[in-house]
Amino acid sequence: MTGPRSRVLLHVGTPKSGTTYLQEVLWSNRERLRDAGVLYPGDRPDAHFLATLDLRGIDYHVPDPDTAGSWDRLAAQARAWPGTTVISHEMLAAADPGAVRHALASLSGTEVHLVVTARDLARQIPAAWQEDVKNRGHQSFGEFARDLRDRADSYFATTFWGYQDLPAILRTWGADLPPERVHVLPLARGGGRDALWRRFAEVVGVDPAAVDGDLEVQNASMGVAETNVLRLLNHEQAMDALDWPAYDALVKSFLAVDVLAARPGAVPLRLPADEHGWVEQWSKDAVEAVRAAGYDVVGDLDDLLPAPANGPDPVHPDEASGTEVRDAAVHALAAVLRRFTEERRAFDEERARFEVDRARPPGLRRALAHRVAREPWGHRALQGYRVARAAWRRRSR
Repeated sequence: MTGPRSRVLLHVGTPKSGTTYLQEVLWSNRERLRDAGVLYPGDRPDAHFLATLDLRGIDYHVPDPDTAGSWDRLAAQARAWPGTTVISHEMLAAADPGAVRHALASLSGTEVHLVVTARDLARQIPAAWQEDVKNRGHQSFGEFARDLRDRADSYFATTFWGYQDLPAILRTWGADLPPERVHVLPLARGGGRDALWRRFAEVVGVDPAAVDGDLEVQNASMGVAETNVLRLLNHEQAMDALDWPAYDALVKSFLAVDVLAARPGAVPLRLPADEHGWVEQWSKDAVEAVRAAGYDVVGDLDDLLPAPANGPDPVHPDEASGTEVRDAAVHALAAVLRRFTEERRAFDEERARFEVDRARPPGLRRALAHRVAREPWGHRALQGYRVARAAWRRRSR
């Protein structure tokens, strides 16, 4: 007589539906989860990201030597675990049928479940536009929304629907799974992160109180003027000189998140009133399709319908005034100058210690730098240091 099969939960997205928060909870509590019989596999925080790249056969700016074969390594850990395994990354949502078949075949012998967290399209569209801008995008919101509405054959529209067309994602990933093993978790409107974690923990089969879900996950949003500052900056030819590591560290992380998203008094991004009609109709059709498929819904599908408009119309994302954009740009420039001053001071201090450092064995210095660079925080710190050092050297000539 054989025992129960191992159980694998594939959490495949969607982006901007609390995925980063859930992944932080799972990674930070992996020892507690193991004690409860739940495995969150991988030996580094981005292991599931690398495995997703491997499964889908795509690159992401800077190749990582650990990517090749990483999906099958993750799947092997899941097959060997006697309890429940959770694999989670939002980029899995856009996997094509071939990648899905490979994923399921690699988990043969286990009981596979699909988990999809989702948020209403009226909130997803402005968030996705801003995310594109943070990744070198320079489309106006009006152009972006028009392409989505018309299902245009453009990069941004194709990418958006690949990640956000909930019925299509469920059909692709759930084609060979019984509907009771396909779990849809709508984000409760105003429910907060606790509600999301409770719903997710219910599907995993773990007591939500058994882990620490009170984590600060930085995923702040910029306002209307701030997003347009970054979009206009992306138009500048000088930005082409920044390779991806530099852009990621200096623009996406520092300028967008640390500076512009933290600017007080920003006008929040909202779906403009003239886009509500088609978004509402699409959402109604999507909810009906999910209901008809008979999937396991944890929560209320009506949370995927746009909230009724109350009060004055929101500011259109393309209609920040010149004064508002100027003020946000000056705020950003001041922060960049402060950052440059800090980096220059750090460089001066490093240069003052240079004679002492030269006495250290070169092999030891290289080993320490390599070790620090493998850490996410260390990579960003070294990149920022190198950019500042190059700028200071140019200035000193």
